[in-house]
Amino acid sequence: MFNIITSENEAQWNEIIQSMNDFDFYHLLEYHRLDKSGDPLLLHYSDETSAFALPVILRPVEGTEYNDITSIYGYSGPLSNTNRPDRESVKQFHKNLLHFFDENSVVSVFSRLHPLFPVQEQILEGIGNTLNTGTTVAIDLNLPENEQRWQYSHSLKNDINRLKRKKLMVKEAKTKAEIEAFVDIYTETMNRVHASKIYFFNNDYFFRFLETLPSVLYLAYYEEKIISGSLFTDCNGIIQPHLSATRNDYLCLSPLKYVWDQIRLYSIEKRKNYMHLGGGFGGGRDTLFEFKAQFSHLHFSFKTWRYIHNREAYDKLVYDKWQNDLPDSSFFPLYRLG
Repeated sequence: MFNIITSENEAQWNEIIQSMNDFDFYHLLEYHRLDKSGDPLLLHYSDETSAFALPVILRPVEGTEYNDITSIYGYSGPLSNTNRPDRESVKQFHKNLLHFFDENSVVSVFSRLHPLFPVQEQILEGIGNTLNTGTTVAIDLNLPENEQRWQYSHSLKNDINRLKRKKLMVKEAKTKAEIEAFVDIYTETMNRVHASKIYFFNNDYFFRFLETLPSVLYLAYYEEKIISGSLFTDCNGIIQPHLSATRNDYLCLSPLKYVWDQIRLYSIEKRKNYMHLGGGFGGGRDTLFEFKAQFSHLHFSFKTWRYIHNREAYDKLVYDKWQNDLPDSSFFPLYRLG
């Protein structure tokens, strides 16, 4: 049986997600509702042996009769109710997906996959390509605490100890004023790094996130001032810093290192399985990745799924956008670059 669950069916959407063998907050409807680029849909297939769920964003291709599909920002991808899905069930799921793509004039499909869920490649095998896009860092919270700490880089340990001596305080945000202070710091950070507009969010985004999703905002106080913070999620045994930021004037202190260390201790206390720190920008091994790699030796492959369903339409859209001046880029779909 194949069902298309819309954003109006919150209980059904999340019930299906929570029935899967693995899932994360990225798969929940509340997170998909924060995306305004298209219509959030949950594509669900089940039979006597297996069940699959694929949350997507169906977007119109402006100026055409076509649509395409993307995933929410972060690590999404398909889920299964088993780590060893039946191959015949996978084939039937594919058959229903392809029919859905036909019925909705879908040109292409792009999805970021979840590094902690290797079953996703099995589910997608045979439709498009799954590409290695980068590396992410995670802390195995099931290890003894001293072994987790042992994996910290020497410089990270020194910086955390220095911040303790400076009496940096880390605590959970409880008030509207504290949340607004973090939003201001986050906006300042995005301006500092010249981030794309997609990384800027208004106050309402943060309030809705904290209200509707399993999440906590931790703030760093220094000399009674909020200088840094991290909005992190807590879902299905996985802790993740979602958005983090530091005041420009306090970058030299690197307070986020101590914030994340405190989040790790919180995670151990709550008996979580992984603290997934993510990777660098676009999956690259940049300074952001190197910052995260100081916390753990445990790395995972970050992969993306790319599928062209209507080659003729895809090629025309690319040509209409770029003519004969095709850019040398791995961006997908290419007609949305720029």
